[in-house]
Amino acid sequence: MKPRSRRDDTPKGPSLHLAELLDFRPDQGVIRLHEQRVVVLSAAAMGLMRKELVDTLGLDAARRVLLRFGFADGYHDAVNLRARSDWRSPTDGLRAGAMLHTLEGIVRADVRRVDYDEKTGRFEEEVSWHDSYEAEQHVHHFGRSSAPVCWSLAGYSSGFVSAWLGKEIYFREIACTAQGERHCSAVGRDLESWETEAESIRADFQAATLGQEVERLRDAVRQRLKELDRRERLLERRERELNLLRERVNRHAAARHFVASSDAMQHVLELAARVAPLDTTVLVYGESGTGKEFVVRLIHDQSPRASDPFVSINCAALTETLLESELFGHVRGAFTGAVRDKAGLFEVAGNGTIFLDEIGEVAPTVQAKLLRALQEREIRRVGAERSITINARVVAATNRDLRAAVDAGTFREDLYFRLGAFIITVPPLRERREDIPALVHDFLVRAASRMKKDVQAVSADAMSALMNYRWPGNVRELEHAVQRAVILANTASIRLRDLPPEVTQKSRPRPGDDTLDLQEQERLSIERALRRFGGNRRRAAEALNISTVTLWRRMKQYGLFP
Repeated sequence: MKPRSRRDDTPKGPSLHLAELLDFRPDQGVIRLHEQRVVVLSAAAMGLMRKELVDTLGLDAARRVLLRFGFADGYHDAVNLRARSDWRSPTDGLRAGAMLHTLEGIVRADVRRVDYDEKTGRFEEEVSWHDSYEAEQHVHHFGRSSAPVCWSLAGYSSGFVSAWLGKEIYFREIACTAQGERHCSAVGRDLESWETEAESIRADFQAATLGQEVERLRDAVRQRLKELDRRERLLERRERELNLLRERVNRHAAARHFVASSDAMQHVLELAARVAPLDTTVLVYGESGTGKEFVVRLIHDQSPRASDPFVSINCAALTETLLESELFGHVRGAFTGAVRDKAGLFEVAGNGTIFLDEIGEVAPTVQAKLLRALQEREIRRVGAERSITINARVVAATNRDLRAAVDAGTFREDLYFRLGAFIITVPPLRERREDIPALVHDFLVRAASRMKKDVQAVSADAMSALMNYRWPGNVRELEHAVQRAVILANTASIRLRDLPPEVTQKSRPRPGDDTLDLQEQERLSIERALRRFGGNRRRAAEALNISTVTLWRRMKQYGLFP
């Protein structure tokens, strides 16, 4: 009489003759397992299919699909083996299934323990999986996982044992090499033994939920496509608006004879065009003569405030007391000579733009009042007790490194951040030499017309000298040089002798220009980047393709801190 309950803790079983079940027919391109055709697929191909499922359906839906795929595979293997085998013990058949899985190259299965009570139908099995292709492929495509990933293996074991015993058996993986474990482990139980987890486990193996999941994903895709279409239309509209704005900026630049053919200056105009419609403060960096005021004027002219006043003041040209009076106004009797009330430029600007040139030269007391004007949007005239609300947009410019001035304690950090909400750096002429020929032609035409001289061209050697000169005074110096040449020219072309002496002289190499010392070249590159971006370390680091921390260390190494 057969015992009703079996406990098997040994790895014994019918393992030696299982290979005979496979029938290879290379001449026909067929492999059969007990007359059932099977195919060999590479682990890489299965891994790619797994990746496609996860990417398309999401992790949870892909898990359920592979569980069901494995279940069907294991179920058919069990039915096929059971019809053609005559093992005495059910556990022998279960071990045969594990060995078949190993023979197929999917995983090396090691059945650790099997408890099966034929009378009650209670079943529990512990199995270890070694060298799981599924875990290997998952880590290859997605990296280490926080949960077990041998879904089709768990499905296969569930399907095989369910078919073999004729009842619902479900396996769940409890440890996985994809989580960093040494091997994968799984536990299989009959449905009732899973207790509170039974329904959720069964649902994972029910195909009906897959259709619902696919429909949900279809709805999600449809919504995503609608949102994508909306964003594309918005992007197209913004692109059209930006193109129109670029055209307006280019027309404005052309009308004011502003040459900006280089990529560097096109970038400056692009930034100006983007910030112009926005009601924010702007800080324009650049050396003297680079065209900062043109950029500021362009921002005003392309803004909604264009029909309102544009007022400007050079903060470096006035004393502290006079600058305060000019900016904020004064009342009668506030100081000697104040014989009447006077409105300051913040009031005069109204709803327009006030341009603070050379903002880096402002005294600390005036800085404090400027900060209050920016923060509170109100000012107080010198000698007055009543505050006045203001609405002017503030745009400032400087040729100083304000960040360095903040570090040195000569410029307020809070004012710097208020002014520098949006920073535009105008590059010096020596860093955009491709603009020189167009600038020379423009200055030549205008100077010749104004002076009524028939000068129409520039000789090759003169243009070469103009291209090679460093132009410390930038565009303003170039304009004066061309004007001088037009005055001196006695032919239809400007010649080398018509140019200023400093332009025609061979420039002496600056320290470091001729050196092959790598550290010296690095120091010069860092200095040039900091100058170009007005001391902005983040932008300088991006241009140098290094981190801001590395830039800071190099500045410390080369003594580049102010």
